[in-house]
Amino acid sequence: YGGDLNATSESFIYNFNMQAFYRKTIYDWVDAMNDSLFVDTAPFAGIRYCGLSWESAYLTTQYYLYLYYNDTEIVRELYEQNRKWMDKAARLHPGGIVDKGLSDHESLEPVPVELTGTCHYLQCARIMAEFASVMGDRDSEHQYRLLADHLEGLIREKFWDTSPEGEINRQTLFSTLLYHGIVPEDERDAATDSLVEAVQKGPAGHFNTGIFGTKYVLETLSEYGSPALVYEVVNSTEFPGWGYMIDRGATTIWETWKESDNTYSNNHPMFGPVTEWYYRWLGGIRPDPSYPGFGEFILAPFTPVGLDHVNCTYHSPPGMIVSNWKKAEEGTTIYEMIIPEGSIANVILPVDQFQRIEIKKNGEDLLPESVDGLPSGKFRLDEGEYHITLLSPQKSIY
Repeated sequence: YGGDLNATSESFIYNFNMQAFYRKTIYDWVDAMNDSLFVDTAPFAGIRYCGLSWESAYLTTQYYLYLYYNDTEIVRELYEQNRKWMDKAARLHPGGIVDKGLSDHESLEPVPVELTGTCHYLQCARIMAEFASVMGDRDSEHQYRLLADHLEGLIREKFWDTSPEGEINRQTLFSTLLYHGIVPEDERDAATDSLVEAVQKGPAGHFNTGIFGTKYVLETLSEYGSPALVYEVVNSTEFPGWGYMIDRGATTIWETWKESDNTYSNNHPMFGPVTEWYYRWLGGIRPDPSYPGFGEFILAPFTPVGLDHVNCTYHSPPGMIVSNWKKAEEGTTIYEMIIPEGSIANVILPVDQFQRIEIKKNGEDLLPESVDGLPSGKFRLDEGEYHITLLSPQKSIY
């Protein structure tokens, strides 16, 4: 199912080496597609009603291969095919708004396809602008950026500048707008406040989002709001949530937050982005889109109250990235980081004005002044093994 690919491709990439598998998957979609409608699955193409949000996985999965593995070969191999696909999307949705297909599947409240579908169309336009840049096709890059600007404006006008008509899942609404960069920068705080409020008003203060909204709310609530709130939801056993599934005896993730007597799948990946959240936020390992393949990346671990340690390893193209942390005596956190050869990590640590940092590289002490930005908690590290201690005033473990 393409919708599940759109929701979970990054989760699988964090957990497994998916490059060869996803290359095969993409070519299965090439075989399944046609010029007159969107198909939902590949290689079997018997279902044809979910729309652009499902078939767009053909393009978004290529982008994830590019982002995580710097796979430019797939871009070059399928560039002309991708251009034809974008032409088909324009024919099927000439006004830009995607008004047919399935939306935020298994959301506990209604979500219009015009929101999620058009945002996937926007995502594809941005991807194609990036791919055109890789190909040196400046005219097409300009064309796709204009399309992206147009779609962004349509979505903003319909879902942000005015209140959407009818009942709508406000968690999916605000997280989708934030995730896809629809909300103007000077209004993001307002959107974030609305998202937090929507979560707090949700059942048991939990997420009530579906296949796409769950990925979006995990990321945007962490980036713009409070990863601590996400942590609380992830750890709860109340309905709806992952802990509720486990508490009910589940050994795999369900297709629906509600328990299903075989009406829905009881072994389904679509709510799997929670595992992506572990890597991206508890471990803090995130790719930098400006440096595909982890030439540079972000390392910003989150250390929530109630969790004493995290050990996180990701196998990137340059090599193994390690982000471990543990809490020692009160006010002290110890970080162990490995930056692979040829990579640079942009580190962000939660340092307040009363704390200080001690750092070792490959077992040797580094002077704090030798690492630009170290006292602020925002600094760059090149290849090597690091032992970093965040201390309360007057404390030292060396």
